[in-house]
Amino acid sequence: MRLRGPILIAGGGIGGLTAAVALRRHGFVVRVFERQASREVQLAGTGLTLWSNATTALGRLGLGDEIGALGAEIREVRNVSETGAVIFRMPVYRHTWPGSLPGVALSRGDLAGALLAAAERAGVEVCRGSAVVGYGVDANGVTVALQDGTHATGSLLIGADGIRSAVHAQLRGELSRVYSGHSTYRAISEVDTGLQPGIVYVLAGRGGYSGALLRIGGGRASWTIGRPAPAGLPRNPGGGPDWHRAALGDLAVLAGLVPAIVAGTPARSIARTDIHYHEWSECWGAGPVTLLGDAAHAMPTVLGQGPAQAIEDAVVLADCLAGAADPVAALRWYEGRRIPRVRQVRARIMSMLGVPAVHHPALLWLHRRAVGAAATVLGPPVWRMLQRPPDLRHRVPGPQAVR
Repeated sequence: MRLRGPILIAGGGIGGLTAAVALRRHGFVVRVFERQASREVQLAGTGLTLWSNATTALGRLGLGDEIGALGAEIREVRNVSETGAVIFRMPVYRHTWPGSLPGVALSRGDLAGALLAAAERAGVEVCRGSAVVGYGVDANGVTVALQDGTHATGSLLIGADGIRSAVHAQLRGELSRVYSGHSTYRAISEVDTGLQPGIVYVLAGRGGYSGALLRIGGGRASWTIGRPAPAGLPRNPGGGPDWHRAALGDLAVLAGLVPAIVAGTPARSIARTDIHYHEWSECWGAGPVTLLGDAAHAMPTVLGQGPAQAIEDAVVLADCLAGAADPVAALRWYEGRRIPRVRQVRARIMSMLGVPAVHHPALLWLHRRAVGAAATVLGPPVWRMLQRPPDLRHRVPGPQAVR
């Protein structure tokens, strides 16, 4: 299928760049509009987990070896208490699909850098410092309005501009964001002392505290610690040593597993983020416009499936457009293929988010025993479902096929 104009992508994050690479591999002309003007800012961030469903999808774009080399393979999720006692172990590598790649933990910046480089090699035009603030549709396609007052035209518009998506806001009205009640502190440490290879440590503490510690390659570790807190406090109030002690003081019990990783992180690199998610909606698009990733279905960070689902969206979207006679119908096909999958993943995440916090020591002990027993029985089919790679109908051409 030949389009009259390029496919426009609002947002140059993980989902937008993956879509750009996938669409370009199928021969489409693509333009990406990213609000961040600085490449360095775009390549900053903390760590993340790419489970097997996501690495396998990237592998189909020819990026599997590169992504694997950037991070650290994940073989096990280990749930531990604030004292370091193991609540349960889940060998996630046993619950991948035949022919799939293993999950990987890596820096968000490293992943974004690899995707950006792949997009640029393929000939994708990435326009930095160009935020999409609105769009119009006519018989010829789509015209996007950019923050600097200029416009760009194309055949289709993909809204991949995150939870505060301007495309989402125009398409579906006022954004319906929900605060999870938890705020997180997160950073990358330049040391991974004490962390065993292949293990993602998921921390469970008293009073609703939670977190994660994981190797991300290059001798580094990513850590996240969440706590119940009101929304709207400063992201990083000053970054001085007093704030550093205050931010980590209440969390010291959770840092006990490997205190050098958290305590040794420079205060200026620690970011605080309120965790929001979207109310569920099955309206992802209309006409020549559709959404993907957080713009369509931002979800809580439980189970770390946000980046993975954005990557799945991207490769399925390209798969639907490849060879389609009607591009608008192809967008509706994409939505029809993705909505049931994302709904299923989100339902599992929301069921875990709704588990009440336990405070009494005796009840906490019983609760953790019950969680461990349930995870042993129910965990394998859940992880099998989460790590199911997307079913693609079309072979993705290699880079040499892109002109």
